[in-house]
Amino acid sequence: MRQLKTRTADEAVGRWPGILQALGIDARYLRNKHGPCPICQGKDRYRFDDKEGRGTWFCSHCGSGDGFEMLRKLYGWSFPQAAKEVDQIIGVVQSGAVTKERTEESKLQAMRNAWAASKPVTKGDPVWLYLNKRIGIDIIPDDLRFHPSMPHTDGGAHPAMLALMRHPDGNAASIHRTYLTQDGSKANVSVVKKFMSGKPLQTASVRLGAIDTRIGIAEGIETALAASRRFLVPVWAATNAVLLEAWVPPDGIKEVLIAGDNDASYTGQSAAFVLARRLVREGFSVEVQIPGATGKDWADESI
Repeated sequence: MRQLKTRTADEAVGRWPGILQALGIDARYLRNKHGPCPICQGKDRYRFDDKEGRGTWFCSHCGSGDGFEMLRKLYGWSFPQAAKEVDQIIGVVQSGAVTKERTEESKLQAMRNAWAASKPVTKGDPVWLYLNKRIGIDIIPDDLRFHPSMPHTDGGAHPAMLALMRHPDGNAASIHRTYLTQDGSKANVSVVKKFMSGKPLQTASVRLGAIDTRIGIAEGIETALAASRRFLVPVWAATNAVLLEAWVPPDGIKEVLIAGDNDASYTGQSAAFVLARRLVREGFSVEVQIPGATGKDWADESI
Protein backbone atom coordinates (compact mmCIF):
# COMPACT_ATOMS: atom_id res chain seq x y z
CA MET A 1 0.00 0.00 0.00
CA ARG A 2 1.30 3.47 -0.85
CA GLN A 3 2.51 5.62 2.03
CA LEU A 4 0.59 8.85 2.52
CA LYS A 5 2.06 12.00 3.99
CA THR A 6 2.11 11.41 7.76
CA ARG A 7 0.70 14.82 8.65
CA THR A 8 -2.35 14.43 6.41
CA ALA A 9 -3.11 10.89 7.58
CA ASP A 10 -2.62 11.76 11.25
CA GLU A 11 -4.60 15.00 11.13
CA ALA A 12 -7.49 13.21 9.41
CA VAL A 13 -7.98 10.80 12.32
CA GLY A 14 -11.29 11.55 14.00
CA ARG A 15 -12.30 14.00 11.27
CA TRP A 16 -13.34 11.65 8.49
CA PRO A 17 -17.13 12.15 8.73
CA GLY A 18 -16.65 15.90 8.22
CA ILE A 19 -13.95 15.45 5.58
CA LEU A 20 -16.04 13.10 3.46
CA GLN A 21 -19.12 15.29 3.79
CA ALA A 22 -17.10 18.37 2.79
CA LEU A 23 -15.93 16.48 -0.29
CA GLY A 24 -19.47 15.79 -1.46
CA ILE A 25 -20.49 12.53 0.24
CA ASP A 26 -23.99 12.65 1.74
CA ALA A 27 -24.25 12.39 5.51
CA ARG A 28 -26.59 9.41 5.17
CA TYR A 29 -23.58 7.34 4.04
CA LEU A 30 -21.54 8.33 7.11
CA ARG A 31 -23.41 6.54 9.88
CA ASN A 32 -22.68 3.20 11.50
CA LYS A 33 -25.75 1.35 10.31
CA HIS A 34 -26.52 -0.84 7.33
CA GLY A 35 -27.78 0.96 4.26
CA PRO A 36 -27.10 1.73 0.59
CA CYS A 37 -23.48 1.98 -0.55
CA PRO A 38 -22.36 5.36 -1.99
CA ILE A 39 -20.05 3.56 -4.43
CA CYS A 40 -22.21 0.80 -5.95
CA GLN A 41 -25.63 1.97 -4.66
CA GLY A 42 -26.45 -1.55 -3.50
CA LYS A 43 -29.14 -1.59 -0.82
CA ASP A 44 -28.46 -2.61 2.80
CA ARG A 45 -24.94 -3.94 2.12
CA TYR A 46 -22.82 -1.09 3.47
CA ARG A 47 -21.91 0.55 6.78
CA PHE A 48 -19.54 3.32 7.86
CA ASP A 49 -17.93 2.18 11.13
CA ASP A 50 -15.06 4.71 11.30
CA LYS A 51 -12.79 2.42 13.33
CA GLU A 52 -9.98 4.23 15.15
CA GLY A 53 -11.26 7.44 13.53
CA ARG A 54 -9.81 6.40 10.13
CA GLY A 55 -13.04 6.68 8.15
CA THR A 56 -13.34 2.92 7.71
CA TRP A 57 -16.29 1.35 5.92
CA PHE A 58 -17.43 -2.02 4.59
CA CYS A 59 -19.56 -3.10 1.63
CA SER A 60 -20.24 -6.74 0.79
CA HIS A 61 -19.85 -5.86 -2.91
CA CYS A 62 -17.14 -3.16 -3.00
CA GLY A 63 -14.98 -4.49 -0.15
CA SER A 64 -13.65 -2.30 2.63
CA GLY A 65 -11.22 0.52 3.24
CA ASP A 66 -10.52 3.78 4.99
CA GLY A 67 -11.50 7.35 4.10
CA PHE A 68 -8.83 7.68 1.42
CA GLU A 69 -10.00 4.46 -0.22
CA MET A 70 -13.59 5.74 -0.19
CA LEU A 71 -12.52 8.83 -2.15
CA ARG A 72 -10.48 6.74 -4.58
CA LYS A 73 -13.30 4.31 -5.34
CA LEU A 74 -16.08 6.90 -5.49
CA TYR A 75 -14.31 9.55 -7.59
CA GLY A 76 -11.64 7.53 -9.38
CA TRP A 77 -8.86 9.56 -7.75
CA SER A 78 -5.31 8.36 -7.25
CA PHE A 79 -3.88 8.26 -3.72
CA PRO A 80 -1.98 11.55 -4.28
CA GLN A 81 -5.14 13.24 -5.59
CA ALA A 82 -7.17 12.09 -2.58
CA ALA A 83 -4.45 13.17 -0.15
CA LYS A 84 -4.16 16.62 -1.75
CA GLU A 85 -7.92 17.17 -1.63
CA VAL A 86 -8.08 16.16 2.04
CA ASP A 87 -5.09 18.36 2.82
CA GLN A 88 -6.87 21.42 1.42
CA ILE A 89 -9.87 21.19 3.75
CA ILE A 90 -8.59 19.41 6.84
CA GLY A 91 -7.82 22.62 8.70
CA VAL A 92 -11.46 23.73 8.70
CA VAL A 93 -13.12 20.37 9.42
CA GLN A 94 -14.03 19.66 13.03
CA SER A 95 -13.72 16.25 14.60
CA GLY A 96 -16.75 14.22 15.56
CA ALA A 97 -20.09 13.48 13.94
CA VAL A 98 -21.31 14.83 10.65
CA THR A 99 -23.23 18.05 10.37
CA LYS A 100 -26.75 18.18 9.03
CA GLU A 101 -26.70 16.83 5.51
CA ARG A 102 -27.52 19.06 2.58
CA THR A 103 -30.86 18.36 1.00
CA GLU A 104 -31.15 17.00 -2.50
CA GLU A 105 -32.81 20.24 -3.55
CA SER A 106 -29.98 22.40 -2.17
CA LYS A 107 -27.42 20.43 -4.17
CA LEU A 108 -29.50 20.66 -7.34
CA GLN A 109 -29.94 24.39 -6.80
CA ALA A 110 -26.17 24.85 -6.48
CA MET A 111 -25.74 23.09 -9.81
CA ARG A 112 -28.47 25.20 -11.42
CA ASN A 113 -26.74 28.34 -10.16
CA ALA A 114 -23.37 27.27 -11.54
CA TRP A 115 -24.87 26.35 -14.92
CA ALA A 116 -26.82 29.63 -15.09
CA ALA A 117 -23.62 31.58 -14.40
CA SER A 118 -21.82 29.79 -17.24
CA LYS A 119 -21.92 30.61 -20.97
CA PRO A 120 -21.83 28.67 -24.22
CA VAL A 121 -18.24 28.13 -25.31
CA THR A 122 -17.11 30.65 -27.94
CA LYS A 123 -13.95 30.88 -29.99
CA GLY A 124 -11.10 32.38 -27.97
CA ASP A 125 -12.48 31.84 -24.47
CA PRO A 126 -10.46 29.65 -22.02
CA VAL A 127 -12.48 26.47 -22.66
CA TRP A 128 -12.22 26.83 -26.45
CA LEU A 129 -8.48 27.51 -26.17
CA TYR A 130 -7.98 24.51 -23.89
CA LEU A 131 -9.81 22.04 -26.15
CA ASN A 132 -8.42 23.51 -29.35
CA LYS A 133 -4.85 23.27 -28.10
CA ARG A 134 -5.41 19.79 -26.65
CA ILE A 135 -7.21 18.09 -29.53
CA GLY A 136 -7.70 20.65 -32.29
CA ILE A 137 -11.49 20.96 -32.30
CA ASP A 138 -13.36 24.18 -33.19
CA ILE A 139 -17.01 23.31 -32.42
CA ILE A 140 -17.77 22.53 -28.77
CA PRO A 141 -20.77 20.35 -27.69
CA ASP A 142 -23.64 22.07 -25.86
CA ASP A 143 -23.16 20.11 -22.60
CA LEU A 144 -19.75 21.78 -22.17
CA ARG A 145 -19.84 25.40 -21.01
CA PHE A 146 -17.49 28.15 -19.87
CA HIS A 147 -17.71 29.49 -16.31
CA PRO A 148 -15.67 32.71 -15.95
CA SER A 149 -15.00 32.45 -12.19
CA MET A 150 -15.55 29.10 -10.45
CA PRO A 151 -14.55 28.88 -6.76
CA HIS A 152 -12.00 26.23 -5.75
CA THR A 153 -11.37 24.73 -2.31
CA ASP A 154 -7.76 25.98 -2.55
CA GLY A 155 -9.19 29.49 -2.29
CA GLY A 156 -9.96 31.99 -5.01
CA ALA A 157 -11.78 31.36 -8.28
CA HIS A 158 -10.69 30.37 -11.78
CA PRO A 159 -12.11 30.03 -15.28
CA ALA A 160 -13.55 26.55 -15.64
CA MET A 161 -14.98 24.11 -18.15
CA LEU A 162 -18.32 22.80 -16.86
CA ALA A 163 -19.54 19.45 -18.15
CA LEU A 164 -23.07 18.24 -17.44
CA MET A 165 -23.21 14.64 -16.21
CA ARG A 166 -26.47 12.99 -17.26
CA HIS A 167 -28.08 9.70 -16.26
CA PRO A 168 -29.32 7.39 -19.06
CA ASP A 169 -32.76 9.05 -18.92
CA GLY A 170 -31.17 12.42 -19.71
CA ASN A 171 -31.66 13.97 -16.28
CA ALA A 172 -28.75 15.80 -14.64
CA ALA A 173 -26.64 13.92 -12.09
CA SER A 174 -23.80 16.35 -11.42
CA ILE A 175 -21.45 18.89 -12.98
CA HIS A 176 -17.83 18.03 -13.68
CA ARG A 177 -15.44 20.99 -13.46
CA THR A 178 -12.03 21.43 -15.11
CA TYR A 179 -10.18 24.47 -13.69
CA LEU A 180 -8.28 26.54 -16.27
CA THR A 181 -6.25 29.70 -16.80
CA GLN A 182 -7.26 32.57 -19.06
CA ASP A 183 -4.94 31.27 -21.80
CA GLY A 184 -6.53 27.81 -21.81
CA SER A 185 -4.01 25.88 -19.70
CA LYS A 186 -4.83 23.79 -16.64
CA ALA A 187 -5.00 25.93 -13.50
CA ASN A 188 -2.30 25.63 -10.86
CA VAL A 189 -4.57 24.07 -8.21
CA SER A 190 -4.29 20.95 -6.09
CA VAL A 191 -7.06 19.11 -7.96
CA VAL A 192 -7.83 20.33 -11.50
CA LYS A 193 -10.92 18.18 -12.09
CA LYS A 194 -13.75 17.99 -9.54
CA PHE A 195 -17.43 17.04 -9.32
CA MET A 196 -20.13 19.17 -7.75
CA SER A 197 -22.24 17.42 -5.12
CA GLY A 198 -25.29 15.99 -6.80
CA LYS A 199 -27.02 12.68 -7.42
CA PRO A 200 -25.18 9.32 -7.54
CA LEU A 201 -22.85 9.27 -10.54
CA GLN A 202 -23.05 5.56 -11.37
CA THR A 203 -24.46 5.04 -14.91
CA ALA A 204 -23.93 8.76 -15.80
CA SER A 205 -21.77 10.38 -18.48
CA VAL A 206 -21.14 13.65 -20.30
CA ARG A 207 -23.06 13.60 -23.59
CA LEU A 208 -20.71 14.94 -26.25
CA GLY A 209 -22.89 14.12 -29.23
CA ALA A 210 -26.40 13.14 -30.22
CA ILE A 211 -27.98 9.79 -29.34
CA ASP A 212 -27.77 7.42 -32.28
CA THR A 213 -28.03 3.65 -32.59
CA ARG A 214 -24.21 3.57 -32.40
CA ILE A 215 -22.27 5.69 -29.92
CA GLY A 216 -18.96 5.52 -28.10
CA ILE A 217 -17.90 5.91 -24.49
CA ALA A 218 -14.49 6.87 -23.08
CA GLU A 219 -13.06 8.00 -19.76
CA GLY A 220 -12.01 11.66 -20.06
CA ILE A 221 -13.78 14.46 -21.89
CA GLU A 222 -10.72 15.26 -24.02
CA THR A 223 -10.24 11.56 -24.78
CA ALA A 224 -13.87 11.18 -25.86
CA LEU A 225 -13.73 14.20 -28.19
CA ALA A 226 -10.52 12.94 -29.78
CA ALA A 227 -11.93 9.42 -30.19
CA SER A 228 -15.03 10.84 -31.86
CA ARG A 229 -12.89 12.52 -34.52
CA ARG A 230 -10.83 9.38 -35.08
CA PHE A 231 -13.66 6.82 -35.22
CA LEU A 232 -16.36 9.10 -36.72
CA VAL A 233 -18.97 8.31 -34.07
CA PRO A 234 -20.37 10.38 -31.17
CA VAL A 235 -18.29 9.47 -28.08
CA TRP A 236 -19.41 10.39 -24.57
CA ALA A 237 -17.26 10.73 -21.43
CA ALA A 238 -17.69 8.77 -18.20
CA THR A 239 -14.90 11.00 -16.72
CA ASN A 240 -12.96 8.18 -14.99
CA ALA A 241 -12.39 4.41 -15.03
CA VAL A 242 -14.73 3.65 -12.12
CA LEU A 243 -17.66 5.36 -13.85
CA LEU A 244 -16.74 3.83 -17.20
CA GLU A 245 -17.29 0.37 -15.72
CA ALA A 246 -20.68 1.46 -14.33
CA TRP A 247 -21.93 3.30 -17.45
CA VAL A 248 -25.35 2.39 -18.86
CA PRO A 249 -26.37 3.33 -22.43
CA PRO A 250 -29.67 5.17 -22.92
CA ASP A 251 -32.60 3.57 -24.72
CA GLY A 252 -32.18 3.13 -28.45
CA ILE A 253 -28.47 2.28 -28.49
CA LYS A 254 -27.54 -0.97 -30.23
CA GLU A 255 -23.79 -0.64 -30.88
CA VAL A 256 -21.15 0.72 -28.49
CA LEU A 257 -17.55 1.67 -29.19
CA ILE A 258 -15.45 1.68 -26.00
CA ALA A 259 -12.42 3.95 -26.43
CA GLY A 260 -10.26 2.84 -23.51
CA ASP A 261 -7.01 4.24 -22.12
CA ASN A 262 -3.73 2.33 -22.35
CA ASP A 263 -2.57 2.70 -18.73
CA ALA A 264 0.69 1.24 -17.46
CA SER A 265 -1.35 0.04 -14.45
CA TYR A 266 -3.93 -1.60 -16.79
CA THR A 267 -6.68 0.38 -15.02
CA GLY A 268 -8.07 1.82 -18.24
CA GLN A 269 -7.90 -1.43 -20.18
CA SER A 270 -9.55 -3.35 -17.32
CA ALA A 271 -12.42 -0.85 -17.06
CA ALA A 272 -12.98 -0.99 -20.83
CA PHE A 273 -13.20 -4.78 -20.92
CA VAL A 274 -15.31 -5.04 -17.76
CA LEU A 275 -17.83 -2.72 -19.42
CA ALA A 276 -17.55 -4.62 -22.71
CA ARG A 277 -18.31 -7.96 -21.06
CA ARG A 278 -21.40 -6.55 -19.35
CA LEU A 279 -22.73 -4.86 -22.49
CA VAL A 280 -22.23 -8.00 -24.57
CA ARG A 281 -24.18 -10.01 -21.99
CA GLU A 282 -26.95 -7.41 -22.25
CA GLY A 283 -27.17 -7.86 -26.02
CA PHE A 284 -25.18 -4.90 -27.35
CA SER A 285 -22.74 -5.10 -30.24
CA VAL A 286 -19.44 -3.93 -28.75
CA GLU A 287 -16.08 -2.82 -30.13
CA VAL A 288 -13.11 -1.96 -27.89
CA GLN A 289 -10.30 0.30 -29.11
CA ILE A 290 -7.13 0.88 -27.03
CA PRO A 291 -4.17 3.09 -28.14
CA GLY A 292 -1.04 1.16 -29.03
CA ALA A 293 1.42 3.01 -26.78
CA THR A 294 1.52 2.44 -23.02
CA GLY A 295 0.53 5.48 -20.99
CA LYS A 296 -1.50 7.02 -23.82
CA ASP A 297 -5.17 7.82 -24.40
CA TRP A 298 -6.91 8.88 -27.62
CA ALA A 299 -6.34 12.56 -26.86
CA ASP A 300 -2.60 11.84 -26.77
CA GLU A 301 -2.93 9.99 -30.06
CA SER A 302 -4.51 13.09 -31.64
CA ILE A 303 -1.44 15.26 -30.99
